Amino acid sequence: MKVRDSGMPEVGYWESLFDVPLILDRMGVDASVRDLVEFGCGYGTFTLPAAQRITGRLHALDMDDVVMKMARDRAAAAGLGNIKFLQRDFITEGTGLSDNSADYVMLFNILHHEHPLEMTREALRILRPDGKVGAIHWIWSQRTPRGPALDIRPKPEAVMSLVRETGFRLVKDTPIELPPWHFGVLASKA
Repeated sequence: MKVRDSGMPEVGYWESLFDVPLILDRMGVDASVRDLVEFGCGYGTFTLPAAQRITGRLHALDMDDVVMKMARDRAAAAGLGNIKFLQRDFITEGTGLSDNSADYVMLFNILHHEHPLEMTREALRILRPDGKVGAIHWIWSQRTPRGPALDIRPKPEAVMSLVRETGFRLVKDTPIELPPWHFGVLASKA
């Protein structure tokens, strides 16, 4: 099931909209993370830099074969052998990963799906105790150069409520600022 309003622009333009190192730093994606799962890897914008920071395997999931091939080719060109690409409809089929098998799940720019609770529940299932889920999304503003329509774009309070409802505990009680266009929420498995 495709995420609504998820058309991807050209890769160079897309990647110009993020300060990837800042986002990964503030969201705690570093060498303390062994195994990471990314829901909706797209072009590999966050996949490749995250794979260079973690100490284990990165499972990159997406259902779009075109962007998945681009991400796979980019990883091969960069010599990154710790990424396992899984073309899968993780929303309706789940990730296919074992319970308690990951240290971190990235839900980056994906929670505008009609049923985000299914994604956060799957993240909770696959995370080890004390594992973390990091969610980022576009700020709620018409000035953003991209992002889903405002009527389906989640606000920080909605994302924080969603992760708490799922059973996570917030690492920080306020959203994480990720300029210029994003905010983040970081939570851990209770």
